[in-house]
Amino acid sequence: MRVETLALFLSVAQYRSISHAARQHYISQQGASAAIKGLEAELEVALFDRTPTGLQLTGAGQAIAKEVQALLDAYRRVQVAAALGDQRWEGEQLTVVSMPFVTNRLDAMFSEYDSMAVGPRLRIVEQSLLEIARMYAQDESGALFLVALPSFAEGIDRRVVDDFSPLVECELMVACAASHPLASRGCATPEDLGSMPIACYCEEFLMRILTHIMAGGHPNIQLLTSNLAMIGRAVASGEMITFTDSLSTFLDRPDPNTVVRPIRPEVLFRVGMLGVADESGPAARFARFMRQYLSLSCSTYLERHGTASALAADASGGEENS
Repeated sequence: MRVETLALFLSVAQYRSISHAARQHYISQQGASAAIKGLEAELEVALFDRTPTGLQLTGAGQAIAKEVQALLDAYRRVQVAAALGDQRWEGEQLTVVSMPFVTNRLDAMFSEYDSMAVGPRLRIVEQSLLEIARMYAQDESGALFLVALPSFAEGIDRRVVDDFSPLVECELMVACAASHPLASRGCATPEDLGSMPIACYCEEFLMRILTHIMAGGHPNIQLLTSNLAMIGRAVASGEMITFTDSLSTFLDRPDPNTVVRPIRPEVLFRVGMLGVADESGPAARFARFMRQYLSLSCSTYLERHGTASALAADASGGEENS
């Protein structure tokens, strides 16, 4: 019985769809269906009934799903404990200067770290990419700087690009209610973003990406706010779409009422950090924790999107060939 299969089972239960859960876990629908059938055979019990509105947990499936959720929660805590290793802060406090866009992407990691780390909590300061570039050039505090860089580099400080160490690659995606017309389609296009009402986070980096996507056009933004609950309500109503990304979709528990679709042409960006000088300091230790956390908790995701070492080698190769 594999942990990945149990996680897939929960996704099928929440989405009530094997095909939807398969996309979430980056496997084929046939592979997901075979895994669920194998789990039912191993447990010798039917987990789902097929209904006109989708798959429905059987009585036994409901009881098993409750225990599987507890097991996976414990497994994630084991992964966090392993990522922490022998690290002890011993009174040292670390300031993490992060773009709001990155803080939202890594929210699950920060939350799990805070729940298990021993010692002072992180001090997180949110700044725009432009402000981080200015602060980074003058910093002598030993802070850790977390940023996201798009696949295009127009207008980005050269020192930031040169000192950037990628952790994970992400794909910008669109989220909508299951009742929204986009939910029945395979992807969203720039034309869709120009016509469909959008609710999105007020973030300079996201606006930069949207400007690039629209290539002179304008996204149909009807709600621009830092209030995530307000965005959630607008999307849940079925009236608006919003933006998410592949990493957040992978790390967060799926919402059965929300459908995520890619944007075509593909829009990629990398989340990472700016150079850590002191290899023995708290910034370096937390950087090691992040790499280990992603390696343990996102192994199947990284198989598709690339490991940090592969991304770094790719970045170096790109600079050498430029």
